[in-house]
Amino acid sequence: MTTNIAKLEQLLELVPLSASRFITKYYPLAPVGARGTFGGTLVAQSLLASLNTVPRNFIPTSLHCYFISSGNPKEMIEYDVESLRQGQNFIHKKINAYQFDKLIFSSMVLFSKDKTQETIKDRESSDNVEYHKSVHSSPEDKTKFKPAGELFKQDIMDNGANLKKFQRLKSRFEDMGYLKEVHNSFETQCLDYRFPLDIFKTERKTNSKLLEYFVRVRKESITTITEPNEKTKELKESKSLITPSNDPRYNYVTFAYLSDSYLLLTLPYFHGLPMYSHTFSVSLDHTIYFHNLPKANSWLRLQLHNNRSMSDRHLIQCEHYDVTTGQIVASVSQEGLVAYPPVSQIKARL
Repeated sequence: MTTNIAKLEQLLELVPLSASRFITKYYPLAPVGARGTFGGTLVAQSLLASLNTVPRNFIPTSLHCYFISSGNPKEMIEYDVESLRQGQNFIHKKINAYQFDKLIFSSMVLFSKDKTQETIKDRESSDNVEYHKSVHSSPEDKTKFKPAGELFKQDIMDNGANLKKFQRLKSRFEDMGYLKEVHNSFETQCLDYRFPLDIFKTERKTNSKLLEYFVRVRKESITTITEPNEKTKELKESKSLITPSNDPRYNYVTFAYLSDSYLLLTLPYFHGLPMYSHTFSVSLDHTIYFHNLPKANSWLRLQLHNNRSMSDRHLIQCEHYDVTTGQIVASVSQEGLVAYPPVSQIKARL
């Protein structure tokens, strides 16, 4: 694997224009083959902007956002954070993203006071019900999962028969340069995937009610702290912007980035269709409920469900589990407008 890994902190870095307004330091990137800004960048940067406007003992509880217009990867984005309510235990923020005064994205974030900072005595005296759903499995099970780049090369680039099927579906698969670009993105992007062995198999016949795969943020891309340290103290005193090395809450930002990756692309898997068989795809809305602190560099196990597909609108719901503890860390929902040719036409091309 190449060591030229994209640096996530740089991709997400913001420059303050005022106490509640921020601008991107670098141009936002578009995914391979796409024209618009990657949605995960907008979700993560909106959360990062709002985190810099709340007290350090508040953590995000939920995030609800809407993709209003396609972002231009060749233009900077400005984020305006509006305070809707600031209470003792909960804070509501609204974040709008603009390019040349054009609203392209909007989100609302609910923050709550971090109860984990309470003393052990306070927690023991609490009589609250507590429950966390748990599942256990390993991304190292090579009989069920493989690195995404390795699987893409094996099942598409190096599999002549399978490649011809994809070429009949989309002409861009005739371009070996494009295929190398997709493969390189799997190898050098911030996110490291372990996909099920049949995810690129066009001959898979049966529909699926559940898709599982694993993802983490590469340590070469960004390394975050999960507990307060000396830099955390410096942050409180200087009121400087939060970074991966001075605030554990940056883990929420990295999770927001990865939470939008690959969700809609998995839709064909649920319907026995080949990957990349869509003709059009765009995210409409995105929701995250945070249950525990997600640790950016740890493997997350994803369980995805396609609960509804109708009139080209598709809903994906996903639970993310920390592989180390087995506990659920977040629940994500995303609706997208994704168009496909008639199923009979897709199968005829295969």
